[in-house]
Amino acid sequence: MNIRKLQEKDIGKIVAIIHDVMGPTDAKKALEDMKISLDPDAKVPYKFEEFYVIEVGDEIVAAGGFWSLKYDPHIARLDWFVVPQKYQRKGFGNILLNFIINRAKKRGLKLVLAETSDKYVTAVNFFKKCGFTAAAKIPNYWEDNSGVVYLVRRLK
Repeated sequence: MNIRKLQEKDIGKIVAIIHDVMGPTDAKKALEDMKISLDPDAKVPYKFEEFYVIEVGDEIVAAGGFWSLKYDPHIARLDWFVVPQKYQRKGFGNILLNFIINRAKKRGLKLVLAETSDKYVTAVNFFKKCGFTAAAKIPNYWEDNSGVVYLVRRLK
């Protein structure tokens, strides 16, 4: 098992995982976000500050990262955190989330914010099990009329 930073060669694999777990609309959005994040000249208000994958052999078994907006540098916004279905419930999500949280702590961040759809009950339960609290819900937020759930975890 190896945890390492996102590389351009990973994008296709991660987008395929997101497509399988979350669907084609999310996969398209993730592709755009990752390309922006790997472009050192991109002038956007957000881009991943840190994005990691866990590899076992040549397979990506978990991926995710965080970014923070310049106007609120104490909050890490977790994004595109995904584990392929065949690797869920094997501990890889916990390992990666703990790694990312430790990275956020080292940067002096105070809060990790996760955003997901209420239709992803497994994801909501995973974050709650990992110490996150549901802070807000907005019904009928996404294009498919599912709601958004914001979960937070304070860092010490």
